[in-house]
Amino acid sequence: MSSTAIHVTGVRGMNRDRFYLGTAWTLLLVVIVGFTPTLFGRAIFKPSPVPGYLILHGATITAWFTLVAIQASLVAGSNLKLHKTLGWLSLAFLVLIPLAGMGTQLAMPRRLESLGALEPLRPLVENIFWLNVIAVIQFVAFVGLAVIKRRDSETHKRLMLWGSIAIILPAAARLSRWPIFGNTNSDFGQPSSTGLDVGFALGVLGVFVLAMIVHDLVKRGRLHKATLYGAIAQVGLVLLVPQVAPSAWGKSVVWGLM
Repeated sequence: MSSTAIHVTGVRGMNRDRFYLGTAWTLLLVVIVGFTPTLFGRAIFKPSPVPGYLILHGATITAWFTLVAIQASLVAGSNLKLHKTLGWLSLAFLVLIPLAGMGTQLAMPRRLESLGALEPLRPLVENIFWLNVIAVIQFVAFVGLAVIKRRDSETHKRLMLWGSIAIILPAAARLSRWPIFGNTNSDFGQPSSTGLDVGFALGVLGVFVLAMIVHDLVKRGRLHKATLYGAIAQVGLVLLVPQVAPSAWGKSVVWGLM
């Protein structure tokens, strides 16, 4: 390779938009901090015992966000060949994420019942169920489209982030269990004493949605269509769940399956 070619490759790497790299690593940071007390740092925090499927769920989500951060780093470093090769791993997660997420969701009532905490938490279970259902659908749709649109880098990278943002809720909810946010429950494996698990998760999701919108407006002066449709889908999640979860048919679906 000539020195000119090397120079051009280097310039391309330097000129890549770092927003997507920063967002991918920030999402991974949320996952690591959120899951540390109950997954990565169990020996330190000593939370209450959890079933193996919850460990598997956390590990699967972490593996996905790690892949996304690595992929963004490869693009930033202009290592597109390895990026394309690793990209095919995304297909496996189109199966693994729904299986881990919904498997955990369907097992939740039985676990709460064994702890004697199901009855007062029924509305919470219903809300979390529908949040997870819609999140999984969004993940599969966004990442699946991202794979299809892999030759359109502007669309591809936005869709990959939207798919990741859609499933950030479990880790984001656990951020509220850190004492810095007002939680007085010493067992980080249990819901926050502030009762802000769901609200905190949606708040974190909202920050990422806003960041995607602002980035496009500042960088391009207008929203890319993938950003627009992704934002509509994410906001729709927030607006749809409170309508579906407490409805008669929404409850019947939840308890019929669980």
